[in-house]
Amino acid sequence: MFDPTIFDNLKVVFEGAMYDMDMNGSLQIVHRTDRVELSTMSRAFGMAAVLRPTGSVKGSFMLQASLADLSAELLSETGKQPGCSLELTFEFRIEEMMRDCAAAELALRNIWGEGPVISQTVLMPYGEQANALTSRLIVQFARKLDERQIDDIPSLIDHLTLSLERLEALQQ
Repeated sequence: MFDPTIFDNLKVVFEGAMYDMDMNGSLQIVHRTDRVELSTMSRAFGMAAVLRPTGSVKGSFMLQASLADLSAELLSETGKQPGCSLELTFEFRIEEMMRDCAAAELALRNIWGEGPVISQTVLMPYGEQANALTSRLIVQFARKLDERQIDDIPSLIDHLTLSLERLEALQQ
């Protein structure tokens, strides 16, 4: 039997929290990623969901651990902080780029505060009208997560859901 890593422990709690939200009817899970990258010996786990019943905004999280993270944990390397990185992504349609992107960033800044880095990319399919725009808004957390934050995961998923609700409200 193996001793689960930080990544394994966080993954189980994130997955359970998301499936709980799916089971209670507030979210619908639309995608799941569980990857081991053999070329870099890294791992990634993520899930994407939409609000029920409308689902016009997709929100996802990606939990990642690199070989350096695993090494620092398994070898108990001094001076190195083992853990996992976390990134949230939201995708939604926009009509007026400057107005809608600014409103979306403000809405998420009010939820997540000044700590995480928030960035947006606007996507437009080639050959379509300029009004077929999609915003991809990314929330990146600077510090790594470890088992000390396990109790915060349900609250983090609640914040992800609140973010979906606020972004959906901007769509109307």
